[in-house]
Amino acid sequence: MSSAVQFTSQDSHDDSDNERLDFIRQIDPVPDNLSLPDEIFLRAAISLKDQVVEMTWKKGRSSGTVVDPTVYSGLTGTAFTCFRSFEATGNRNDLLLCSEILDTCTAAARASSRHVTFLYGGGGIYALGAVVANYIMDLQKRDFYLNLFLEVAQERALPIGPEEGGFGMSYELMYGRAGFLWAALFLNKYLGEGTVSNDLLLRIVDAVLAGGRAGASDIPACPLMYRWHGTRYWGAGNGLAGILQVLLHFPLSDHDADDVKATLRYMMSNRFPHSGNYPSSEGNTRDKLVQWSHGATGISITLCKASEVFRNDREFRDAAIEAGEVVWKSGIVKKAGLGDGVSGNAYAFLSLYRLTGESVYEERAKAFGSFLYHNASKLVNGADNAYSLFQGLAGVACLWFDLLAPGRSRFPGYEL
Repeated sequence: MSSAVQFTSQDSHDDSDNERLDFIRQIDPVPDNLSLPDEIFLRAAISLKDQVVEMTWKKGRSSGTVVDPTVYSGLTGTAFTCFRSFEATGNRNDLLLCSEILDTCTAAARASSRHVTFLYGGGGIYALGAVVANYIMDLQKRDFYLNLFLEVAQERALPIGPEEGGFGMSYELMYGRAGFLWAALFLNKYLGEGTVSNDLLLRIVDAVLAGGRAGASDIPACPLMYRWHGTRYWGAGNGLAGILQVLLHFPLSDHDADDVKATLRYMMSNRFPHSGNYPSSEGNTRDKLVQWSHGATGISITLCKASEVFRNDREFRDAAIEAGEVVWKSGIVKKAGLGDGVSGNAYAFLSLYRLTGESVYEERAKAFGSFLYHNASKLVNGADNAYSLFQGLAGVACLWFDLLAPGRSRFPGYEL
């Protein structure tokens, strides 16, 4: 095996779905020789990060336009990958490159962005920009980005609950209010509590809770429910798991905490009985998707957070572990990215490792990471956004960096 891997999206894809699935499905416990050494992950992560930069930034820059400046599928995802590389290696050049990319993304976002979230809007670009500027001690630029973020916070729909005359914008993580709140939490984590004031944020939290109660008015057993484009999704990107994940980071009254816990219990009680997987949306009987955006993966990560917040409620810890078993037994999915691929699923094990301290979860995450070392380029062959953070290889690079220090790992754009 070479010490570094050169990834391209042109590799032939001649192995069958069953061969990929069988790679891990029946391996339990993980044998010692299945996971690669840390030095291999480090070299592969740096090599892949460099390739992502080459394909999305250096080649794309020649056109003079940024088609997609977002974290999820666009150029700010490349910047985030450079930031994660800096966190793992301390290489200041990654930080400077991240700042340069963000300058270009900011111009594009100010001209066209209509969303406020971390993953799909100006909120993510400005939040990451402020954090990076603070690291390089450019305080003028940090304040510039913070002011842009606070301009986004003036969106009038953010703190408006249904009892105040309308539902306003959506509530979910990808495009809605939870996604703005996550961006604010990211800023407060890196720049200090109060950077974005609780006076501003808690009014939005109240609006999210009010919207969830109104949306659940016809489901007696479930206190909170939301619709996105008419569908009551359960997953991380557009549904309950993502919204609850964000709410769990805020101080909640006893009443609000009880509603969050009861909503989680409702989800837990409505798992598919044979597989233990979770429906992608309310009433959906199709038991197929096991990934971050739909199914057990994202919900397992949210249940890990719930177990951390509600330490006396052992049921959330047990349910998180059970959902992680679903991810493991489902085997290797057919894509590589964070949103619906192998790298996203690996983060369920990293969350469980941090929750439990049990080495089996670190081993499982590294087994998935090792599979990607050999197969990532095949899984994105010909795909749109093949180098993006949530749909492609940038997410793989972030996973490999996180595998170097599993106790400090965080799912990009989801965990803090």
